[in-house]
Amino acid sequence: MRRHHNKTSRLSAAVATFLAITEGAGAAQLTNKDTESYTVIVTEGGVKNELAIAGGETLTFCNSGCFLTLPSGTKAALAGAEGVEIINGEAVVK
Repeated sequence: MRRHHNKTSRLSAAVATFLAITEGAGAAQLTNKDTESYTVIVTEGGVKNELAIAGGETLTFCNSGCFLTLPSGTKAALAGAEGVEIINGEAVVK
């Protein structure tokens, strides 16, 4: 019986590790390279949300595809795994 418990413990640990590694793996990251703060609009699943991002800050968002709109009006369609940088008020998708 001890062996069964040991295998179950190892399986549980492996599942927990996998979930920890993959959590957020599909999420986009937005980094503000400017010193100015901005408010961006993220539309995900038809729902619009405003996100405030300070100069030098990085935010994680958009787990399953979304649209990003910057104050300048620049729009980007994201699948969820991109890196986006704000440089001089404009979005640069990487």
